[in-house]
Amino acid sequence: MLHSFKGARNLLSLFDDQQQQQLLDSAKTIHLVANQMLFTKDDPATHFYLVKRGQVKLFRVTPAGDEKVFHLFSPGGWIAEMAMFLPTPSYPMNAQTEVATELLVVKREVLLSIVESSPKLACQLLGFMSTKIFALVNNVDKLTFINASQRLVLHLGHLYQLQGVDNNKVKLQEPKRVLASQLNITPETFSRILRKFKTQGLIEEKGDSIILLDKETLCSEVELTAEIFQI
Repeated sequence: MLHSFKGARNLLSLFDDQQQQQLLDSAKTIHLVANQMLFTKDDPATHFYLVKRGQVKLFRVTPAGDEKVFHLFSPGGWIAEMAMFLPTPSYPMNAQTEVATELLVVKREVLLSIVESSPKLACQLLGFMSTKIFALVNNVDKLTFINASQRLVLHLGHLYQLQGVDNNKVKLQEPKRVLASQLNITPETFSRILRKFKTQGLIEEKGDSIILLDKETLCSEVELTAEIFQI
């Protein structure tokens, strides 16, 4: 189970093996059915979670009653670990399972105890959180200052670089309705943009993957540089 803390860059990857084992020793496993709430916005943040099996969506409900999905967690994803460090810890969003889900549950007090006992770890966490804040600011810029087509193409470029396979194909990591919500695009607009790109011969769709037929023209169409697809 220790390998779940490693790999992708997350807060728990900063912990050494002994510290990780402390977390594991204190954790318990729970099982939730599909569409079950894990927590709701403003609930006291007493625990954080590792998805072992299934999917959990993080979302808010707008004043108009619309659901805004911020992230879809798959196996290996940590949920709400950053909320553990708030002065008055409460969950900033809602979390709900998409399918039957198995979660590892860790208490906030265990996490804080480990951090308080290691000044080196505390410094590393400050650096990690600063990087996260910088990334969030950049994401706000993207959502605020560029249009829907540009946001989608930028996301495809990000996935292309992240997946690191130069075969002109990117695999979408979330259902299209979730991705549209994350990019602040309505599902109708999202579908319309994809249709337009397909009609122009710039992309093809195959299952949950997008085939990039002409990256340079795709970027030119939305006034972006083709550098976003460089690996």
